Amino acid sequence: MPDYGEGIKKEVAEVKFLIHDLRVEGFFNDILHYHVTLNTDLEIYNIVQAQVLHGADVQDLKATLGALRRAYQDYSNAVKSFSPDRTVLLLGRRYIDTIRQACDLILNPLWGRSDKVLTFLPDEARSVRTRRHYRNCIVWLYGVNWRIEAFLEELENPGVREEFDIAEDVRDFTRDVVLGYVVEKSEHRVELQLDRLDPAVISGNRQRFRRMYFNLVMNAVDAMSGRKAGVLNVSAVIEGDRVALRVRDDGAGMSPEKIQQLLADRQTLDGEIHSLGFVFVRQTVGQFGGDLAIESSVGRGTTVTLRLPYLPGKTAESLEPSRRDKYRLPQKYRSVPAGATQSVRVAGVAAAPAPPEEAPVDGALAPGGNERMRHCGRLVFEAYRHSKAPFAGCIFAIAVTDENRVEMFTVKPYERDWDISHEDLSPMHFQATYRGRLEEDELKRPILILKPPQSVREYLEFKEVPEADRGPDRFTRMVHDEGIRIARKLIATGLDAQTLVHLSGASRFYAAPPALHGTEPFPLDLLARQKLSAEES
Repeated sequence: MPDYGEGIKKEVAEVKFLIHDLRVEGFFNDILHYHVTLNTDLEIYNIVQAQVLHGADVQDLKATLGALRRAYQDYSNAVKSFSPDRTVLLLGRRYIDTIRQACDLILNPLWGRSDKVLTFLPDEARSVRTRRHYRNCIVWLYGVNWRIEAFLEELENPGVREEFDIAEDVRDFTRDVVLGYVVEKSEHRVELQLDRLDPAVISGNRQRFRRMYFNLVMNAVDAMSGRKAGVLNVSAVIEGDRVALRVRDDGAGMSPEKIQQLLADRQTLDGEIHSLGFVFVRQTVGQFGGDLAIESSVGRGTTVTLRLPYLPGKTAESLEPSRRDKYRLPQKYRSVPAGATQSVRVAGVAAAPAPPEEAPVDGALAPGGNERMRHCGRLVFEAYRHSKAPFAGCIFAIAVTDENRVEMFTVKPYERDWDISHEDLSPMHFQATYRGRLEEDELKRPILILKPPQSVREYLEFKEVPEADRGPDRFTRMVHDEGIRIARKLIATGLDAQTLVHLSGASRFYAAPPALHGTEPFPLDLLARQKLSAEES
């Protein structure tokens, strides 16, 4: 087997691993599409001076991305044709450099000026409505840019080791990079949940650890590509003298033969462009002195477990400010985007500005909106029916108390050019409530996609559970009961009991019946007929 641990073979392998990880092409294409749309809007609304300036920026972007595509094609052809290692290395580095040039252009605050230009456009302009997706792409490029910088630093200083807290690092990297990829790649279909994260200091190359973790996430998202709704769960739990990092999905799963193939050594990386991710994972786990296990079965998801040695009693030192800032997004990209639907919990009721009279289901609850809460099921269906999008649908968030009272409800139909997320719909509570989408399937039937609360801490705070009573068991029991009450409430207020449902993470909260856990949708009435915890005792 070729030695990829030193020399030019190692350099080529590392370049291939990085390029496989970056996943930039789709994001660059979406950014170009956004700026072309923005320039068209400036022309439509006769904002001449801004259009001229922005038109020049678009031409710069087109030229830069054209060079990027040519560089990737040269690299791809060299790999597939088994060109000499030095040729692959040269063209791979050239492609990485063109990615950096594209990032430098797009992230330059003096280029594009889209935030300022947008102020001249009305709210109904297509570019105004799609800026959320554009901002997500920008966030992703920040991550790409510093991952390349970290890679170049590693080439200059090979063998660099750091001591870092795995819980803190997973949490920060997920927020600043991984979550944006999951949201955009899965088109909001996959929900990423951070479960228990035990503080544990590990020693090794921090950037390789992050790339390894990201590879596991990419694999999990790919495994759930055919699902209407999926859950990706991440945890890091101390087990003896090891900390076990687990990435679990409820996707397609794999056969024992496929598991063995992933865990076995490959004879060569020559001619490979895809399927490099798990090779990198295996190598990095080995460098950290850990071991790797995969549990999976076809149709029932996959759990990948990395057991890494940690340093008991050790506390990781804080990064220097100049180094820490490389791993953080600019503040403006961590804030709620302008124009997002605001929702405020007042005396147990979610209140927001009243929607226009001509669109009674378009927006969140108005003050004093108890009457609308009594019709939440009908309003969800009406929002779906009045959607202006090519594929009809609506998005909503709902919370129901133990006393069967709707304490929060907000709903909005899909619009033609606006890909709205639950964070847009309910910025303050989007991780603390049940979230749903009602949209048509391939047979034009309405399908309800229902997702349980994402954050244990925020959910229990939202429900005002005393600190001493909080815990994972309490969370599981409360979410189980609230899902049943929500199903009953939606049916009682006008949603058809036979509406088909995909329930994310059902196996975590509902032990039975098996129909809730399958890949096929089930009638909403089946969830409504489950027993509450008090009814089971």
